[in-house]
Amino acid sequence: MITLAAPTVVRIGAAELAPRVRARFGGELRRAGTFAQLCLLGAQACLDAAPPRGALGMLWASSRGAVGAARTALAEAANGEPVMPFTLVATLPHLAATLLAQRGAPPTRAAFVHIAPPDWPSLLGLAQAWLTGCEQVLLGWVEEAAEKHGTHQSDWCVLQKEPGELSCEPLREARGALPATSADWLARVAAWTAAPREPLALRGGGEAWRFAAGR
Repeated sequence: MITLAAPTVVRIGAAELAPRVRARFGGELRRAGTFAQLCLLGAQACLDAAPPRGALGMLWASSRGAVGAARTALAEAANGEPVMPFTLVATLPHLAATLLAQRGAPPTRAAFVHIAPPDWPSLLGLAQAWLTGCEQVLLGWVEEAAEKHGTHQSDWCVLQKEPGELSCEPLREARGALPATSADWLARVAAWTAAPREPLALRGGGEAWRFAAGR
């Protein structure tokens, strides 16, 4: 059994991202690209709310990744011009780990993965395995808005072996657990933590996890 801390849910309109990032980080992320900015906005908010950490792992996922930068790079290449260096850098989804390290929270271990939205429990399983070598794992799901005027998503939590207010563990059977996806499971956990009563069981991809107050 492990514990989950500081579930953080960020939903922000595409047009609001740049001003929000400037207000939080100044100009240091100006050329980082939308995906990296979105990652840092949610990850830093989560770390600010989490308990003190030791060795930190960083694991995050998306179904599309840095799609905006990838489209920009393809458009530049289609015009017969060299792809601009900062455009190319912005297509790298794992850039967020480097930026987080520069801000004083260097991950001992970091990985970005593409997964389908129903397969979110696999992230919890992988993070649990990482806790053999890390004291905490920063776990996130980040998704750029699908449309120009849509809403970005950057949801994060911290998993740890130390006792905490919210425990989580895999269930042997998914029967009876509520269906969830990568887009909403952390939001549902965050809402439940406001006044947890009965344990919350969520499933996806044939697996299920149970969240309960205390240990």
